[in-house]
Amino acid sequence: MDQYHNFTLEDFLWDPSFRNWVLKPTREDAENWQNWLAAHPDKMETVRSARELVLAISPAAVPLSKSEKENAIRQIIGNIKNEEESAETIFKTRLYQPLMRVAAALIVIAGLGWTFWFYGQKQQISYDELVSSAAEPLIEKTNQNKEPLLIRLADGSSVKLEPGSKVSYPAIFEPGKREVYLSGKAFFDIAKDPSRPFFVYANEVITKVLGTSFTVRSYTDEKEVSVAVKTGRVAVFTRKDPEISEKKDSRELTGVVIEPNQQIVFVRESVKITKSLIPSPELVDNNLSHYNFEFDETPISNVFSELQRAYGIEIIFDKNVMNECPITARLSEMTLYEKLDLVCKAVGASYELIDGRIIIEGKGCKSI
Repeated sequence: MDQYHNFTLEDFLWDPSFRNWVLKPTREDAENWQNWLAAHPDKMETVRSARELVLAISPAAVPLSKSEKENAIRQIIGNIKNEEESAETIFKTRLYQPLMRVAAALIVIAGLGWTFWFYGQKQQISYDELVSSAAEPLIEKTNQNKEPLLIRLADGSSVKLEPGSKVSYPAIFEPGKREVYLSGKAFFDIAKDPSRPFFVYANEVITKVLGTSFTVRSYTDEKEVSVAVKTGRVAVFTRKDPEISEKKDSRELTGVVIEPNQQIVFVRESVKITKSLIPSPELVDNNLSHYNFEFDETPISNVFSELQRAYGIEIIFDKNVMNECPITARLSEMTLYEKLDLVCKAVGASYELIDGRIIIEGKGCKSI
């Protein structure tokens, strides 16, 4: 792979091997590129930009000649280098039609897509190491039962510890922060206290919250660590993050920020963290009476707004195209994805899950 050392951003964009790694990655490709980038850290920024552009223009087939594509890409590259140009200007080219692919591409280019590779030492950190390095005495609870174990913390927070899991925490939290250590899986319901952020240390991953509910899964013998949010907002970063001190001390949630029904998955071996929707999104409020999933000739924009409110997931669509589409449907007993399948089929649209968001693509009712 030595030929890539002299590649420019444009060279990467049109290289078949590079595009195949981005769009259809295999374990072997991931390992090869991971090792190559670790050996060539000066190319990380170029590769990151190239990946984002490849993802932004794919998988849609673009009805342009090769020369037209190259000219459009050069324009985009030029605009990336010249920050005086707005993102809106970048995407006025024919390359990013239809409009919903523009929205998806803008998410990626604006840096809202959260798939990262953290390079450096690939040293994995265990629960025992974390606990032994704690600055204060800790209480350890282990769930040896077959049912979840509910633990009440001194600040009013609670931990529902799954079987085979353990958690360590101080009897009383320090004035400026709240810290616990997890091995296994637990659901946290954290008492809100902006003056004292709450941290969960789980192997290489740190979860920071001010007051919310979420699940962390981090078993020592598993290859992945995951964090999934039920309510509120959660910030996630790694212990190898070069800005770890700033992120821990900040009054704001910084890092990979996830919201209801979103999750991050950290692959310990490849040191990769990815943000997505959870497999089975749930209502933000389980009280069904708070939502109306019975629609009668309702504009589809209102339907999407109600789904967004109910599940706390951003739904992006072109209101100018979709607003005239009325729909009649009874969706109360369906899962979110079943709702989306039915609604999109009714108006000739489709949807994609990108960066923990739902992107709706369609030509509108006039073309149906």
